[in-house]
Amino acid sequence: MRPLEFRVFNFHCIWGYRYSRMLVTLAIEDALSEVVARRLIGEYIPWAEIFDVVGSSGIDSVKRQITGMNHRARHVGPVLVLADLDRPQSCAPTLVRDLTGGLPISSRMLIRIAVLEIESWIIADREGMARWLGVASSVVFPNPENLDDPKRAFVQLAARSRNRRLRESIAPKRVLGTNRTGPDYNETVSEFVANHWNPEIARRNSHSLHRAIVRIAELTFP
Repeated sequence: MRPLEFRVFNFHCIWGYRYSRMLVTLAIEDALSEVVARRLIGEYIPWAEIFDVVGSSGIDSVKRQITGMNHRARHVGPVLVLADLDRPQSCAPTLVRDLTGGLPISSRMLIRIAVLEIESWIIADREGMARWLGVASSVVFPNPENLDDPKRAFVQLAARSRNRRLRESIAPKRVLGTNRTGPDYNETVSEFVANHWNPEIARRNSHSLHRAIVRIAELTFP
């Protein structure tokens, strides 16, 4: 087997195969985060190709693979790590330090934190969310990063939808006082992200999303 080779200009050569597309690895907490990450990659660096997806089982599954992902970022292609801040009292730099354990991080491993959860980024497209759910835009939260529990807020918003399919898929029958979701929450919200969500509008209402988009758009070939 030939060793890894790299080219500065218009292709990568990996394991003997030439690629004219930049290879990006996603390290994500869950399925919904993966759909958001794929949409952002496709929107802002459309010449990139998703090389691999790791994690998907919570933040600990991402943390266990940080060392390997850092090596991959140095020698194969960029890595996008997407995690939720989760707690209002937490701060993004602290979470990043906890994830990396003080490891010197490659400049091509982007660790981006959604404040507070990935649902905050999705809700930030207020106009798209209102159209999709069939609710007035005035009831869609104007400052989603200030929500204490974005997923719960999302579910409560969906419970007001005039679309029965969306309402029953996203929200459980009893919404108040629970963090539970409907039976097809991930699949239904993922469909919105893939086909209706407008990150250009959403970034206006979410500083953490805007910063993530700026960094993603800066990714280039080595």
